[in-house]
Amino acid sequence: MTTPPLTYWNLRERPFEPVTDSRFYFQSRAHAEALARLGYLVSEETMYLGMLTGEIGCGKTMTRHLFASQADSERFCVVQFENSFFRLEDHLKRILAAFGLEREAGGASNLYECYALFRDLLEQLNRIHRRHLLLLFDEAQDMDDETLSQINRLTNLNDQGTGLLTIVLIGQPELRRRVASLPAIDQRIGLRFHLGSLDPEDTGAYLAHRLQVAGHPTGRIFDDEAVQVLAESGRRVPRELNRLAKLSMEHVRSLGRNTITGTDVGAVLRDLRRHQLPANQLSPV
Repeated sequence: MTTPPLTYWNLRERPFEPVTDSRFYFQSRAHAEALARLGYLVSEETMYLGMLTGEIGCGKTMTRHLFASQADSERFCVVQFENSFFRLEDHLKRILAAFGLEREAGGASNLYECYALFRDLLEQLNRIHRRHLLLLFDEAQDMDDETLSQINRLTNLNDQGTGLLTIVLIGQPELRRRVASLPAIDQRIGLRFHLGSLDPEDTGAYLAHRLQVAGHPTGRIFDDEAVQVLAESGRRVPRELNRLAKLSMEHVRSLGRNTITGTDVGAVLRDLRRHQLPANQLSPV
């Protein structure tokens, strides 16, 4: 009888799943700096517009979730958008609904009425509750130019140096190019940061961290050569490292061993090249 994967590797749960779970967040130097810069942006309350970009799979969404969870709830109200390709009117209705104004939002027949309700909400948050609104738009590269411009204009609601609202655009490198082509937005961005791949020395620590969170006592199942091969082939991008690590674990389990070597990772890579299957068609570990 085949030993189940979790039991075989002495785990409580799967360590390399593509899920947003802050327990698995690995704070590399770059990720720590991203969080620090975002924290500075919102603490000022007068910079109004920020931008976080990064390659696909580098951890932008996880960073967004952690940043939102760490925001002081007595000082900030946070609304997060997982997808940004909707119209501004839809975004405003989502914000209003988050504050229990679904009925009012549903009764708004056009963008102007949604905007007026949003303006009143901002004023009440500041005047009555003394709280600052923070909007985090993920996948912001999917916004069309008109919506990006409209989002930018929302920062005009900040009244004479009183910060009512801060907006953070989060997206792939394409977002940087889009914003650079729109001077009215580009010039308003008070802080920007590009999140790159892990540093070379962080790859082993990243893998060990996820394994330990999943229950492994040491997190050390990849030898040094395996870590090096994973770093090179996965370009030190967390999502790609997860995929290759997961497949390598299944390969070694089928061989009945407990340590993953560079040769094992190489075998997985050759198999991937031979079959040329996209990531979403690979068998799960």
